[in-house]
Amino acid sequence: MKWLFRTVGSAVAALVITAGTAVITAIWLMFSGGSAEGRRLGFFESIFVEVQQSADASTQLGVGLNDPAPLGITFVVITLFLLAVSAVYDQLRARRRALLADAD
Repeated sequence: MKWLFRTVGSAVAALVITAGTAVITAIWLMFSGGSAEGRRLGFFESIFVEVQQSADASTQLGVGLNDPAPLGITFVVITLFLLAVSAVYDQLRARRRALLADAD
Protein backbone atom coordinates (compact mmCIF):
# COMPACT_ATOMS: atom_id res chain seq x y z
CA MET A 1 0.00 0.00 0.00
CA LYS A 2 2.92 2.28 0.76
CA TRP A 3 4.27 1.93 -2.79
CA LEU A 4 0.85 2.57 -4.27
CA PHE A 5 0.67 5.93 -2.51
CA ARG A 6 4.22 6.73 -3.57
CA THR A 7 3.48 5.83 -7.18
CA VAL A 8 0.33 7.95 -7.23
CA GLY A 9 2.12 10.82 -5.51
CA SER A 10 5.02 10.62 -7.95
CA ALA A 11 2.61 10.53 -10.90
CA VAL A 12 0.72 13.58 -9.63
CA ALA A 13 3.97 15.48 -9.04
CA ALA A 14 5.21 14.50 -12.51
CA LEU A 15 1.92 15.65 -14.05
CA VAL A 16 2.17 19.02 -12.32
CA ILE A 17 5.81 19.45 -13.37
CA THR A 18 5.09 18.45 -16.99
CA ALA A 19 2.02 20.69 -17.25
CA GLY A 20 3.90 23.59 -15.68
CA THR A 21 6.76 23.14 -18.10
CA ALA A 22 4.36 23.07 -21.05
CA VAL A 23 2.63 26.27 -19.89
CA ILE A 24 5.95 28.04 -19.29
CA THR A 25 7.10 26.95 -22.76
CA ALA A 26 3.94 28.34 -24.37
CA ILE A 27 4.34 31.66 -22.55
CA TRP A 28 8.02 31.78 -23.48
CA LEU A 29 7.19 31.17 -27.15
CA MET A 30 4.56 33.93 -27.09
CA PHE A 31 7.08 36.57 -26.11
CA SER A 32 10.30 35.25 -27.64
CA GLY A 33 9.66 36.10 -31.27
CA GLY A 34 8.52 39.66 -30.88
CA SER A 35 5.76 40.60 -33.28
CA ALA A 36 6.99 38.30 -36.04
CA GLU A 37 4.28 36.26 -37.73
CA GLY A 38 4.48 32.52 -38.07
CA ARG A 39 4.48 29.33 -36.11
CA ARG A 40 7.00 28.66 -33.35
CA LEU A 41 7.54 25.24 -31.80
CA GLY A 42 8.90 24.45 -28.35
CA PHE A 43 9.42 21.67 -25.80
CA PHE A 44 10.74 19.14 -28.31
CA GLU A 45 8.24 20.42 -30.89
CA SER A 46 5.23 19.42 -28.79
CA ILE A 47 3.84 22.92 -28.11
CA PHE A 48 3.18 25.52 -30.80
CA VAL A 49 2.38 29.21 -30.83
CA GLU A 50 1.05 30.71 -34.05
CA VAL A 51 0.82 34.45 -34.67
CA GLN A 52 -1.12 35.84 -37.64
CA GLN A 53 -2.18 39.31 -38.70
CA SER A 54 -5.82 39.43 -39.78
CA ALA A 55 -7.28 41.64 -42.48
CA ASP A 56 -8.71 44.12 -39.98
CA ALA A 57 -5.22 44.84 -38.53
CA SER A 58 -5.68 42.73 -35.42
CA THR A 59 -3.31 40.02 -34.28
CA GLN A 60 -4.51 36.46 -33.82
CA LEU A 61 -2.67 34.19 -31.43
CA GLY A 62 -3.04 30.43 -31.44
CA VAL A 63 -1.52 28.05 -28.90
CA GLY A 64 -1.83 24.30 -29.04
CA LEU A 65 -0.42 20.82 -28.87
CA ASN A 66 1.59 19.73 -31.89
CA ASP A 67 2.80 16.30 -30.71
CA PRO A 68 1.82 14.72 -27.36
CA ALA A 69 4.61 12.09 -27.37
CA PRO A 70 7.33 14.31 -25.79
CA LEU A 71 4.93 15.30 -23.02
CA GLY A 72 4.10 11.66 -22.32
CA ILE A 73 7.75 10.65 -22.31
CA THR A 74 8.57 13.54 -19.97
CA PHE A 75 5.78 12.46 -17.63
CA VAL A 76 7.03 8.85 -17.50
CA VAL A 77 10.68 9.85 -17.01
CA ILE A 78 9.88 12.28 -14.18
CA THR A 79 7.62 9.70 -12.50
CA LEU A 80 10.35 7.06 -12.61
CA PHE A 81 12.93 9.55 -11.34
CA LEU A 82 10.74 10.52 -8.38
CA LEU A 83 10.11 6.85 -7.56
CA ALA A 84 13.85 6.13 -7.68
CA VAL A 85 14.60 9.06 -5.37
CA SER A 86 11.92 7.82 -2.99
CA ALA A 87 13.37 4.28 -2.98
CA VAL A 88 16.90 5.53 -2.31
CA TYR A 89 15.61 7.75 0.49
CA ASP A 90 13.84 4.78 2.10
CA GLN A 91 17.00 2.69 1.91
CA LEU A 92 19.06 5.46 3.49
CA ARG A 93 16.53 5.87 6.30
CA ALA A 94 16.54 2.11 6.94
CA ARG A 95 20.33 2.08 6.98
CA ARG A 96 20.37 4.99 9.45
CA ARG A 97 17.91 3.21 11.73
CA ALA A 98 20.04 0.05 11.60
CA LEU A 99 23.20 1.98 12.45
CA LEU A 100 21.52 3.78 15.34
CA ALA A 101 20.12 0.49 16.64
CA ASP A 102 23.61 -1.08 16.52
CA ALA A 103 25.09 1.88 18.38
CA ASP A 104 22.72 1.39 21.31
